[in-house]
Amino acid sequence: MRNTDEIKPDRKSFKPEVEQAKKYPVRVGQGGSLTLPEEIAQLLGAEAGSQLRLVLENGQICLEPNIHALRRLYVEPTSGCNLKCQTCIRHTWNEPFGAMSRELFEKLVSGLKPFPFLQSVMFAGFGEPLFHPDIIWMVEKVKKATAAAVEITTNGTLLDEEMAQGLLQAGLDRLWVSFDGTSADRFEDIRQGASFQLVLNNVKRLRQLASEMNLPLAIGISFVLMRDNIEEIKNIEELIQNVGADRVLMSNVLPYTEEMERKMLCLLALTCETFANLPGKPQISLPRLDINYLTKEPIYHLLKGYQNLFMINNAISAPTRSCRFIKDGTTFVRWDGKVAPCMALLHEHITYLYGLERRIKPYFLGQLNEKSLYDIWNSKEYADFREKVYQFDFSPCHICGGCSYLESNEEDCFGNTFPVCGGCLWAQGVIQCP
Repeated sequence: MRNTDEIKPDRKSFKPEVEQAKKYPVRVGQGGSLTLPEEIAQLLGAEAGSQLRLVLENGQICLEPNIHALRRLYVEPTSGCNLKCQTCIRHTWNEPFGAMSRELFEKLVSGLKPFPFLQSVMFAGFGEPLFHPDIIWMVEKVKKATAAAVEITTNGTLLDEEMAQGLLQAGLDRLWVSFDGTSADRFEDIRQGASFQLVLNNVKRLRQLASEMNLPLAIGISFVLMRDNIEEIKNIEELIQNVGADRVLMSNVLPYTEEMERKMLCLLALTCETFANLPGKPQISLPRLDINYLTKEPIYHLLKGYQNLFMINNAISAPTRSCRFIKDGTTFVRWDGKVAPCMALLHEHITYLYGLERRIKPYFLGQLNEKSLYDIWNSKEYADFREKVYQFDFSPCHICGGCSYLESNEEDCFGNTFPVCGGCLWAQGVIQCP
């Protein structure tokens, strides 16, 4: 008879290393008042007198952050770039390229002190941040002036040894690298002028340097999906392992020509949202399921027909008609100091819906050469704009199409005037930015 006492496993050795969600006790006071833990209040931008929103939906309660607290800042160091990627909207530009001056950047950084809830400064825009000659100096300036995490989105081609060491010493917290392919052939076809192996080696060397210098660094992968490269994501695990990424953010391609629209993987006219509110379309909640040859077709049938599909009370469908930039308390500063509320309104550009051209005019709420970021952010015009976009009472141009209102973002059939956001692909979950 076997002595089972001798083969009992050590329970501690079998305990999985799973990151647990943080749970905070919240004390309820008289009249139902709540006292938030300090860490949560900071993340929510909850200052005295501010307004937070409780959202009750599908039996779940969500506490949303203060949209009037600046929590994320995007800075576009330059609108220039060293590549000519297929996916880049800069192909249709008529704007002059430019780079932010040191004087303007110093004014921007010196004006960040009044924003106590600032969590992240992201160097990104419609250009390549590492193309700016002062990018290392810029990162260092932000790190010395704020407690915010500093992030950069890059194509990785300029990330040589000197640049890598400089960024790490300056205090870079996270690097997002654009990979629109997991193989050299597909990557180099899309990202014209770039070498897959060079970018891969640059990122691996950066990670190695961070380890040698005992500096924390997180790496993310940004991946633009289209018909040309959808098969590439089958090998995404190998790419993740090679670069040491902890996050992968995938986006559809921004359709700046009719050809690019045909390469999209999301046909807006046929999204689940089109049918979501029709009679006979109830909420469906699935249990945990294996995805295999038995389940894939039935699950696909549900996914394409129901916006209100859940798995164990967790929504599967993408949020639509909702601006992430507004909800995240985000603002953008262009290379010339103009302040825009989102990526979509940062530059004039063209997109296509249903083969029809839509010209997007930029929208600015101020200029740093004239006003401080604090005054711009807290202006009545900006506050009113945030409230309006939060409510998102715009006509659904992305699933309608065909009328003259689709030609620009100047007005819509609900009576809204410039800028209107009903055709915004970011707000429909089609386009994502790190």
